[in-house]
Amino acid sequence: MCSDNPNLPKEANKAKCFAVSCFVFSIFSMIGFGGGTYGIVGAFCGILACVASSIVICCAPKSTEEGGCKFTAAGVLLLLSGIAQLIMCFVNIVRMISALNDRNEDRNRFCEDRYFTCDVDTSGNNCKDALFYEDSLCYKSNPSDTETTCTTQSLKEFCENLNHTADDIVDGIVIVFYGISACFLFIAGLLNTLGGAYCFKAKAAIETKPTMPVEMMPAAVPAAMPVAMPVAMPVASATATAVPVQGQVIAPKM
Repeated sequence: MCSDNPNLPKEANKAKCFAVSCFVFSIFSMIGFGGGTYGIVGAFCGILACVASSIVICCAPKSTEEGGCKFTAAGVLLLLSGIAQLIMCFVNIVRMISALNDRNEDRNRFCEDRYFTCDVDTSGNNCKDALFYEDSLCYKSNPSDTETTCTTQSLKEFCENLNHTADDIVDGIVIVFYGISACFLFIAGLLNTLGGAYCFKAKAAIETKPTMPVEMMPAAVPAAMPVAMPVAMPVASATATAVPVQGQVIAPKM
C-alpha cells in the first residue's frame, strides 16, 4: 500500500504514502456528525477525503504511461475537503465559545424565575413567619404558574448550586466533545490540504517526460586527405636540328 513503485517518480510514491494518513484522520473527523451543522459539513468533507485518498492508495497508476488523471482527481477532492475542514474547524470553535457564553448568562435564570421575594403565598401563608420561613421568599414550580408557596433562602441556594453543577457538567461535555471534533477537523484538514498538493506534484511529475541528457561529443574533423597534384610530365617536342647527310643539310620534318 505504501511501497514504492519503481515505475513511478518519487513524487507519486510520496503522494501514495501520504494519502494513508489522510484516510485515517478523515475517518476520525467524521465525529463531527454529532457537532451541529458545521461539524456535519466537516464530517461530510471527511467522507470525500476518504474517497480521494482511496483512489491514490488502491487505484494509483502502475506506470507513467497511464497518466496522472487519478492523481488529479484525488488532488482536487483532497484540496477542497481539506480547506473546507479547516474553515469548519475554526467556525465550530467560535460557535462553541458563543454557545458557552450564552449558557453562562442563563446560568442563574432557572432559579431566579422560580424564587422571588414575597410576603405571603397564594395560600395565604405568611412568608415572614420566623418559625418556619422568615426569609420572605416564595417558590413556584414553573415560571408561568400562578400558585406560589413560601420557601427559604437555603432552598434557593441549593437550587443555584445544583444548577451550577449541572451546567458545569454539560459545559465540560460540550467542550470535550466539540474540542475533540475541532481537533480532528483541524488535523484532517491540514493533512488533506497537503495531500492534495502532493497529488498535484505527482501528476506534474508523471506527465513530464524525462529527457535524456545530450553528451557533448567532439566534432568529427575530417582527416587530411592527400590531394593529387598534377605532375609536370616531359613533353616530347620537336626541335629543328639540322642533320648533315653526306654534305647535304636535311631539315627535320615537323
